[in-house]
Amino acid sequence: MRLIQGINFCIYFIIEENQEFYLYSLKIIKREYIMESGKMKACIIAGGKSGRFGDDKSLFVFEGRPLINHVLDIIKPLFDDVIIIANDREKFSFLGLDVIPDIIPDLGPIGGLYTALEKISCSRVFILPCDMPFLNREFVEYMSQIPDLYDVIVPKSGGHFQPLHAMYGKSCLPYIKKNIEEKKFKINSLFDESDINIRIVGEDEIGFYADPFFMFKNINFKSDLEFQE
Repeated sequence: MRLIQGINFCIYFIIEENQEFYLYSLKIIKREYIMESGKMKACIIAGGKSGRFGDDKSLFVFEGRPLINHVLDIIKPLFDDVIIIANDREKFSFLGLDVIPDIIPDLGPIGGLYTALEKISCSRVFILPCDMPFLNREFVEYMSQIPDLYDVIVPKSGGHFQPLHAMYGKSCLPYIKKNIEEKKFKINSLFDESDINIRIVGEDEIGFYADPFFMFKNINFKSDLEFQE
């Protein structure tokens, strides 16, 4: 596994200027990397109250499927294990996945992130929300190939981070705990920590796969589902 990471590392720094060849090269090794590393799982955060949406948006049917299924269908082929972070196990039993309740309820997304890193036995976790139905599978896969050299791997587009389309290492736990104790409940506050090593996935990388406005579109209101690519 170290050899594969080393190959990935060399490709990233040597062939970065020729992005098309770089991405093609990653595809040669990507499945081996994911399946053999055993170091990362995906978690869908689905414990929100959907106050602005008006209904339980995780189960709201869009184009014939609940919103959470849109997310799951995109990411499930990429990971051996996908876990739901939510307080109602019964509600998501139809998915046939493990459901882990929040350790500290009612903190919002940072509570889901804290629970995922605290409860799951792997070195890093890919975090996604239940209400981002326009995800791009190839981009998720591309991010998952970035070597495990960072505490956080997060996209940034238009000056904004996408903290719920990001990877976090267990090394983030002390900082998350501190922020919770200090009542800093925005995940983005984590990125201000000088000791955290962050790999920003930039606009050139994102744009190779899809329009970021479309890909990162999360559903807060029912009218958001009228959005067209």
